[in-house]
Amino acid sequence: MPKAFTRLPLALLALALTLSAGAPARAQESAAPASAEVAGAEAMAEAAQDARPSDARQEVAAAGGARQQPTPQPSPQPTPRAPLTGEQKVTRSLRNAFLNPASYAIAAFNGGIRQIGEDRLPHKDTEDELADWGSTTARVFATRTTYGFFGNGVYPALFKQDPRYERAPAKNVGRRAAHAVSRLFVTRGDNGNLQPNFSRFAGAATSSALANIWERSTPGHDRVGADATLRRFGMSFVSGAIGNLVREFVPDFFK
Repeated sequence: MPKAFTRLPLALLALALTLSAGAPARAQESAAPASAEVAGAEAMAEAAQDARPSDARQEVAAAGGARQQPTPQPSPQPTPRAPLTGEQKVTRSLRNAFLNPASYAIAAFNGGIRQIGEDRLPHKDTEDELADWGSTTARVFATRTTYGFFGNGVYPALFKQDPRYERAPAKNVGRRAAHAVSRLFVTRGDNGNLQPNFSRFAGAATSSALANIWERSTPGHDRVGADATLRRFGMSFVSGAIGNLVREFVPDFFK
C-alpha cells in the first residue's frame, strides 16, 4: 500500500513534465502558419509596389509617344451657308449692279480702255472723244448690268444655284488662284453640292446676245453680229476670272 502511494505522485509528476514540454511545441506549430501568412502578405505588398512603378512608367511612355506622334488635323472645310431664296438672289443682283460704286468704276475703266483702242478721227476733238467715252461707258455698264441681273439673279433662282462667291479654304496662293478661276465653271447648288455653273454660262450668253441692241460698230471694230457675240461671251470669262481673283485676295472690294 505505501509503495502504491509513492508511485502515484511520481506518475503525476511525469505527466505534468510531459504536458509542459509539449506546450512550447504546440505554440511553435501555431505560430508557424501565422508567420507564413505574414510573409505571404509582405511578398504580395512588395510585388504590388514593384508593379505600380512599372505601370506608371508605361503610362508616361504612352503619353510621351502620344506627344511625339500628334493626331493629323483634317483639312479645313468651307462652312455651309444658308441658301438664298429666289427673291433674295434677284434683289442682291440688282443691288450689286446699281448700288455698288465698283460697278460704275469698272464700267468707266473698261470704257476708257476701249476708247483708247479706237481710231482717232480727224473731225473729232477732245469734247467729242469725251462724249464717246461716256457713251461707251454706258454701253459697257448696260452689258455688265444685264449679266449681273441674269447671271447672278434670274438664272441662279431658276437653276437653284448659289450666286455668291465661295473663298478657298486653303492658304496657298497658287491653290487660291486656281480655286478662283475654277468657280467660273463650278458652283454650289442650294443643296450645298458642287455642280456645273449653269447660271454663269446662261448669263454670259444672254448678256452677250442682248448687247447687240445697244452696241455700235466703229471703224476697225465690229461689235454687232454673231462673231461679236461670241467674242463678248469669251471675254466675259476673262473678266470673270479677274473679278474672282479680286474677290479671293481683296474680299472687301466688292462689299
